[in-house]
Amino acid sequence: MAHRGNNSRVTHETIDLLKSANKPTNRHSWDTARGGGGHILRRVRTLRVTAILAALVVLSACGREPSASQLTATGVANLQNAKTAHLDGTGSIALKAQSGLSFSFEFKLAGDAEIPNRARMNVQMALLGMSFNVDTITVDGKEYTKDAATGVWTEGSKTSSMKGVLDPLGNVDMSFIHDVVEVDRPEVDGRKTRHLSYQADTTKMIAALQQTAGTSTQPLANPIGTGELWIRIDDSQIVRQLVKVSMDVDGLAGISLPGSTSNIGKASVEMSLDMRFSHHGEAVPQITAPPTGR
Repeated sequence: MAHRGNNSRVTHETIDLLKSANKPTNRHSWDTARGGGGHILRRVRTLRVTAILAALVVLSACGREPSASQLTATGVANLQNAKTAHLDGTGSIALKAQSGLSFSFEFKLAGDAEIPNRARMNVQMALLGMSFNVDTITVDGKEYTKDAATGVWTEGSKTSSMKGVLDPLGNVDMSFIHDVVEVDRPEVDGRKTRHLSYQADTTKMIAALQQTAGTSTQPLANPIGTGELWIRIDDSQIVRQLVKVSMDVDGLAGISLPGSTSNIGKASVEMSLDMRFSHHGEAVPQITAPPTGR
């Protein structure tokens, strides 16, 4: 009987071992039993940290601001795509001739523009003791001026090299702009902007001025141009541009300055134009060339 009991005990142990062998493997419990639980936790933590870092990289890429140059290019494109804008600005011209003659004057201008090459402006200035209030229309590079006394429109001369610099739309040209840096972030009309400064490409500026001057033989030398832009952060739209240019000219023939028509020889000229752009994309009265001579 004792022999049978031993056989029975062996049989039960064998059955238990077989059952144990057929159970699904619990790798985690085995690892824990061997002290592997820490390894699993470290793997889980590593995966979590990796996922968080990946999310931060994606968020950083999505929220990264454009550089000053990138924002400038976007701002110029957005202004051109707006098609229309209202303009308000101030400017100045100062001249000093080798003959000893010197004078300066300031002016104000306001009006509407159909971007890129049509504008209707009113210009107010005082020069040599006289006040001027002039209406102008610019269409495809041609400028028309209305005589305040007679109301007659006349087409202006193309021989003025200053008109290219003082064109309120001509300076918003990415090909003139380089070395852009951010200055600060002021509010303009209650909206945050990025204030940028840049150097103007004087080589291209001279070419543009000479093209504007047409057949003028005025040599231009030593041009220096700088500019500033204020671009809104929320929609990357240009709301202000300040341009300053200085150069030497050999004679002022063909430059139409109210109250002065003489050729005064070699002179240095400093010009500035501070323009504000608003009501981007809003409808404006159609701008067309006026009938001249009547």
